[in-house]
Formats: sequence, C-alpha cells, structure tokens
Amino acid sequence: MFPALRTAWLVVPTPLVARFHQTAERQSCTVPTLWQQTLADFIQQGHFWRHLKKMRASYSQRRQWLESALQAQGFQVTPQLGGIQLVMSVSGDDRLLVRRAVVAGLAVQALSDWRIRHAGEGGLLMSFTNIRSPAMADGLARRLREAIAI
Repeated sequence: MFPALRTAWLVVPTPLVARFHQTAERQSCTVPTLWQQTLADFIQQGHFWRHLKKMRASYSQRRQWLESALQAQGFQVTPQLGGIQLVMSVSGDDRLLVRRAVVAGLAVQALSDWRIRHAGEGGLLMSFTNIRSPAMADGLARRLREAIAI
C-alpha cells in the first residue's frame, strides 16, 4: 500500500524511543512532511487498520485456494496462519526445482536461499497475493507439478 510513498515506520520498545529519535534526527528524510502527516492521520483515524483487516481476509482466502490446489497435486504445504507467502516442502535440490519452475514461467524461490547453514529440508517459497480464483490456483499448481516432474 505504501511503496509509492517511500515511507515506513518502526514500532520501537519504549526504552529505545529516545535513542531512535536521536538517530532519526541526524538522517535526511526524503518524504515531505505533508505526506508524513497525512499518513499519520490515516493511521490514527483507523483507515490503515480497516485496510489490514480487509487484506488479511483476502489473503487468507487466496492462501487457502493455493494451498488446496497444491495439495490436490500431491504437494505438502507447511501450515501457517498469516503472511503473504507459503512454503511447500520438497525433497531434493530446491534450487534445481526453482530453475525448472522459472523456465515454465512460475515465480518461486528456493527456501535454501534464505538459510545461513546449508543443511536442512528443501522447500519452495511462493506468494499467493496475485491468486484471483480457485481456478487460477489450480492452473498454477498443475503447471508447477509439470515443471518440476522428474
């Protein structure tokens, strides 16, 4: 919702507020004050909370569509309650599977790319925010199954 504004905020523990404020004063800010005040009003008036509530419901539905579609194709999905990505467990080289999926036009990431250590189970990380229907989720899951089939 806010990338175009190029702004962000932090929730800081009370004992650290003064230190963060001091540091922020020494940084240059490229976001106009009017935009910052408008965003603060937007949040204080509850509009941001309503937006989050709406998006959580929408993303929950989209996650369920993709999770069900992947499970119907025989994939194992790691259960989760929130977020905008899901993790699908895979055996073998998850980076190889990602390369195959990318060739098929799918956008997935290897879970191992996010690890500090090389050991551990492989997985595919995928977003569901652009899933618009159960049929779309089914089509993507089928394409993924075909792309990574050995």
